[in-house]
Amino acid sequence: MARRDGACAKRGGCDRNLHPGVPPAIAHGAADRLLSDRRLHAPSRALSLMRAVAVIPACNEADCLPGALASLKREGLEALVVANGCTDATANLARAAGAMVIETPVLQGGVGAARAIGLAAALNEGASVLFTMDADCTLAPGSAAAIWRGLGRADAVFGRVVPNASEFTALPLAVRRHGSAEDRRNALLGLIEAAIADCPWNPFPAHGTSPGALIAWHAAAYLAVGGVAPVPCHEDRLMAAALVGGGFRVARPWDAVVIASCRQRGRAPSGMAHTIALRARAGPQLIAEAFVLERECLALERRLSALMPRRNWPDLPSLSTKGDDDVPSFEQASV
Repeated sequence: MARRDGACAKRGGCDRNLHPGVPPAIAHGAADRLLSDRRLHAPSRALSLMRAVAVIPACNEADCLPGALASLKREGLEALVVANGCTDATANLARAAGAMVIETPVLQGGVGAARAIGLAAALNEGASVLFTMDADCTLAPGSAAAIWRGLGRADAVFGRVVPNASEFTALPLAVRRHGSAEDRRNALLGLIEAAIADCPWNPFPAHGTSPGALIAWHAAAYLAVGGVAPVPCHEDRLMAAALVGGGFRVARPWDAVVIASCRQRGRAPSGMAHTIALRARAGPQLIAEAFVLERECLALERRLSALMPRRNWPDLPSLSTKGDDDVPSFEQASV
């Protein structure tokens, strides 16, 4: 379910290979200037003095938004909500929680357009570090600190998605089994890539995904790649490709975590909710696919063991074969 991006290319360092079919959204001269700017890799103390604003695109999210805003406040982040064509109390709830609010009519570009509008406004407010998170998510405790550590080494950070526990356990068994096996497989692939690449700005343990549910940038890097694409879906994939293609340092720290809803009626086409809904209707074929993924996990575990002692592994998503295990990671598709 989660999209994974290439890890480090040894030629010239990490994250320099351009994804096929996606042109880089950056001029090489700008990339060279930006990569030579020591301010992008300032010590943590200097980073802590920078202003950070977290942008949340929201379309009729009155039920979920208060939790998202509370988690940002707990982590010490300012919030800016873009209420995209809302007909419920989303905007009023955001204001009541102390967030900056931009209200728009329904945007043709959907979540990508709303995200781009909010991030542009955050820049106008003087933010030097930009965050974005989805309205049906909450930032896990300690994740802001993990992102700040990542930005001390890198130009941009992608977080890792885990499910809302109660919502995950309410999903059909076949969906849980397939989701947990897929997530364990993807986690192992990301860890293997990190162990092989040994990048100083993306150290082990690192995940290998690029979800729009949690991204952070230095403002200069965000501007240099042309910002978020104003499209209804896959803006996260385009952003990852632009950063990678431009030679920017991308970190994916394991402990930068966002907790996502497992709802089956979402806002973005081809997003996590859409994927869950399709799988809930998939039937026995889903179990067959889960079995293949589980076998793949065993082989990947052996490979990772050859690269890194097990004592250095993070806690992996557990395999859900009976439906009574711990809640595993359920990573974002595309948001």
